[in-house]
Amino acid sequence: MNIRRRELLKLGTLAAAGGALTAPAWAQEFPSKPVTIVVPFAPGGNTDIVARTVAVALGKVLGQSVIVDNRAGAGGSIGAMQVARAAPDGYTLLLCGAGVVVTVPEMVKTSYSRSNFAPLGLVNKGSMVLLARKNETRFKNFKELAAYARSGEGKLIAAHSGPGTPNHLALLQLETLLKTKFTIVSYKGSGPALIDLIGGQVDVHFDQVSSSLQHIKGGALQPLAVLGPTQDPSLPGVQTVAELGFGEIDGTTYVGVLAPSGTPKAVQDKLAAALAQAVKDPQTVNSARELGSVAYSSTPQEFARLLDAEYALASQATKDGRLKAD
Repeated sequence: MNIRRRELLKLGTLAAAGGALTAPAWAQEFPSKPVTIVVPFAPGGNTDIVARTVAVALGKVLGQSVIVDNRAGAGGSIGAMQVARAAPDGYTLLLCGAGVVVTVPEMVKTSYSRSNFAPLGLVNKGSMVLLARKNETRFKNFKELAAYARSGEGKLIAAHSGPGTPNHLALLQLETLLKTKFTIVSYKGSGPALIDLIGGQVDVHFDQVSSSLQHIKGGALQPLAVLGPTQDPSLPGVQTVAELGFGEIDGTTYVGVLAPSGTPKAVQDKLAAALAQAVKDPQTVNSARELGSVAYSSTPQEFARLLDAEYALASQATKDGRLKAD
């Protein structure tokens, strides 16, 4: 009986050792097939361009093809839902801004939440800017705009590119900072909002520098302030709201990559390290610069902190009744 116990114990020990060896070996073999990056927006936009550039660089690092799959609709929730439901094996990833993961579920009922995703790292960041028409006469700079907005609640007609977008959240932050209310007009994307701003249907627009730079350089629009902690290299001399003496506002936009929660830690670590390398690829850096943004790498922990910060902002705005779907 004692011999039998010893044999069973030996077999159990060998099985445990075999299991310990199998997991790292499996992780080392990853990826053994193409990886898919889901972009929850239509082809051709800035997020899609970032995804396709990162995919090429990431494929080089991983030694496998990385495919971009556009799954647009419902504010990004259709694509996010697909990844949340995917097998947690590292072969299906999501590339998007924080809003898709934390803000959209605060506004509408979704079948996923922040807890369904494991952040792997950031790949791009950009500044946001407050824009007015070049020939605007009621306010020629940010200080005059602040005085105009404070002179009557709802007097300033402010546009953003969609409910729950970083543009919308930046607008809400500025309302709070100036202690007033705007008449808010929501658009389905920056393009239509920029057209109406140039045409005089709205007074200002909160936009990414990458979307509006051509209109600024072309002379149709003027930047009143950068909506972030630092000035943007694409807009030399344009000060931040804080530098102008009005307090801090952070309208920086970030794009990162997430995996389904439950993805093995070893696979997450391998993907995070590969992403960090891909972001440094010269093609990735140059593509971001052409968009008016910056190729930006981070740890999974830094990305997680940004998700938490945006969740806190969106949650409070929802409770205040200022953030809701159209």
